[in-house]
Amino acid sequence: MSFDPLVNEFAVTIGRVKGLLLTEQTVAHAVQLLAEAARDVIPGAVGAGVTLIRNGRPTSTGYTDNLVREADEIQYDLEQGPCLTAWASSTIIRVDDTRTDPRWPQWCARAAAIPLLSCLSVPLLYGKEAVGALKVYSDRPAAFQMQAEALLVNLSSAVTALLMHIQTSETPRRMSDELDSALRGRDLIGMAKGMLMERHSITEPEAHRHLLRESARTQLPLQQIAEAVVSRTENRL
Repeated sequence: MSFDPLVNEFAVTIGRVKGLLLTEQTVAHAVQLLAEAARDVIPGAVGAGVTLIRNGRPTSTGYTDNLVREADEIQYDLEQGPCLTAWASSTIIRVDDTRTDPRWPQWCARAAAIPLLSCLSVPLLYGKEAVGALKVYSDRPAAFQMQAEALLVNLSSAVTALLMHIQTSETPRRMSDELDSALRGRDLIGMAKGMLMERHSITEPEAHRHLLRESARTQLPLQQIAEAVVSRTENRL
């Protein structure tokens, strides 16, 4: 499938969203439209959603249906999953089959039971920092390949640009506060990973997995786990 019709469709949605903001000024509704556009333009997608970081914690700002909301909520409850990893690592995360992927065993098992068998998550990048993630889900394995990745990255740029420039009486300050919180959390996570890499002679992905495992084991937010790692290290100095 050619990119042109898909990108044109998304451009039409962006135009609709801008028009709605002029009259309704509803952030949630705008993000909902963007999630629906992502679902419609990504081949194989049966659902899509947008996750933003609010006060250092993830929340589903927009989702196309209850299956997406359930898959996201499972991630937030377990503190593990592709969407959180896409945000925390600022990288594209693809799951080809939740029945066999070993990275997040608890989340994968529950997602497969929904059933959602594959997932593609891309970070929402504001400058060099991730403030959330855009993701699509499919009910069949290996639904998303390189073409889908390229298209979703393009769509994520439009989503971030729109979210960061929504003009309402309260949104600029709120989004700024949320961005500050997200950046502080990302800084802590980066520091913690660096300390773990030095302390245990491990790679950055291994350090990140260590933090995610501790978060899942203790049921504490990833930022709080990172803060504890940094504090323990500083106390030893």
